Amino acid sequence: MSIAKQKQQRTNRKLSALLLTAVMTTGMLAGCAGKNDKESTGSPGSASPQQSPTSSASASSSEKATLAEFSYMRPVWGPATFAEGGAYEQQLNKAANVKMKVQIVPVGEYDAKLNTVFASGDLPDVFWASGPADYKFVDMQKQGAFLKINDYLEKYPAIKAMAPQALWDQLKDENGDIFFLPNAINPFNPMFNFYRKDLFEKLSIPEPTTIAELEAALEKIKTSDPKIIPLTGQDSFWGLGALGTSFGFAKEGWMPSKEDPNKLVPYWMLDGVVDFNMWLKNLRHKGLLDSEYLVNKDWSHSKTKFETGKAAVLGINWAYTPEILQNMKKSAPDAKLGILPPLNGPNGDAGGAQLFSLYDRGIYVSSKMKDPDGFFRVLNWSLTEGSDFSRYGVEGKTYKVVDGEKVPLPQDQVENDFKTTQIEPLQFLRPIQEKLDWTALKSQYEGAGIGDMFEEVKSKYYAYTANYYGNYRLPSTVSTTEQKDGARIYTDYLQPLIDGGATLNDKWNKPEWEAAVKKWLDAGGAKIIEEINANQPSKVKPEINIKELFPE
Repeated sequence: MSIAKQKQQRTNRKLSALLLTAVMTTGMLAGCAGKNDKESTGSPGSASPQQSPTSSASASSSEKATLAEFSYMRPVWGPATFAEGGAYEQQLNKAANVKMKVQIVPVGEYDAKLNTVFASGDLPDVFWASGPADYKFVDMQKQGAFLKINDYLEKYPAIKAMAPQALWDQLKDENGDIFFLPNAINPFNPMFNFYRKDLFEKLSIPEPTTIAELEAALEKIKTSDPKIIPLTGQDSFWGLGALGTSFGFAKEGWMPSKEDPNKLVPYWMLDGVVDFNMWLKNLRHKGLLDSEYLVNKDWSHSKTKFETGKAAVLGINWAYTPEILQNMKKSAPDAKLGILPPLNGPNGDAGGAQLFSLYDRGIYVSSKMKDPDGFFRVLNWSLTEGSDFSRYGVEGKTYKVVDGEKVPLPQDQVENDFKTTQIEPLQFLRPIQEKLDWTALKSQYEGAGIGDMFEEVKSKYYAYTANYYGNYRLPSTVSTTEQKDGARIYTDYLQPLIDGGATLNDKWNKPEWEAAVKKWLDAGGAKIIEEINANQPSKVKPEINIKELFPE
């Protein structure tokens, strides 16, 4: 299905409306957005007696002098090598007047760990979670497990300013209460397809512009050197997500059906999703796709292969660009790196980026926490007088000052106690305005000795985000059938195929995919689609302009 060919009604919006639309581009908040906008005036605690915060704009000097103590659990997306008591942690404790009992868990194991913790009934004082997109957390919220934070947002304006008001409004329950601190993000995080430009030039392969040209290039690479992996990536829908958009779909999205543009269907019902999986299967059969793709559970294996010269093309989140460039300069100093443009797909769909939500996970505070204001004091400090410390670290250890600008040091020049793996686990939340800062990025690239690639990275970023695939379903659109039984029927009939089975299992082809979808429809999926479309009259594609959201 070609999204580019669909002529949908679009309306111009001001920035505030753009922010709201971005929030509405995923189903992350489905079923939890409150319709009552009134602010709560009650105590921030809901399950245990707590002192209500004052309405002052910042903590008093006596409050600042009080040591904040709390337990803290969060996932990490890189190596889980955090070691307690390091030099950075000691400096943070002193600067913020805090003492934390920290528990860091690899993101792949985090949800299982959370379930174990919930079953024990002994919640950490502060912990990361996916938020009210998951009905489990909504239920826990209603049972009084989490702290109500309305009054803290008023007491600490810097915390409230982390996210746009539109996002806070979406997080309110039916009483206007908020229990979740969102980790605001840039909704545009395109997946780049990096390639060994020197290898392509050596084999006289022009830069591909279509999926067909890419496949031909991969075949030529394999023929020339069987030891090189032609294509590798994090996983099917994220690392190779840009290639997925060339087949006309966005993962996790609801989009118009091919037969009826006024009827929204979940992405797994689109022909492009099946075609993409079958294409990946064919690449695997031909030896053009990494044999460990979707098999090796360490997502970084693909990145390592590319950085060490073992792979020709890598699909990965664009945010890893500086790390990849720096590592390649060490392991393959003569290599030339390029970034493929968005590719046109086999059915005429233009490749691009997937539009995400304005937040990715966030923080809950336990309602049983003894001193919740202690955490909010620390969080407020990290956004105000401690903002530079939280963002840049320690001068001479994690950054240097060049012409008055703070420039992060390359990781290979940073002591172990001050590397990202020791700092990121201790970071809380940062304002959305910091999520795309081209000036800071340019300084970072130049400081790391990779400034020559900056303009290409920026150019390709806008090339990918110029054509985006978003979720047409609004977060306020709910289905009672989905709430009641959606997770079960998805797990029973679809999850094995969608999580990579259709790519890896030779017995699962297009007929098997279609049969699984039919079973899902018969088990309640058809009712979910009916309810979603009935509850959402508008089927307009979400509209947002990245340059308006984050001005250059």
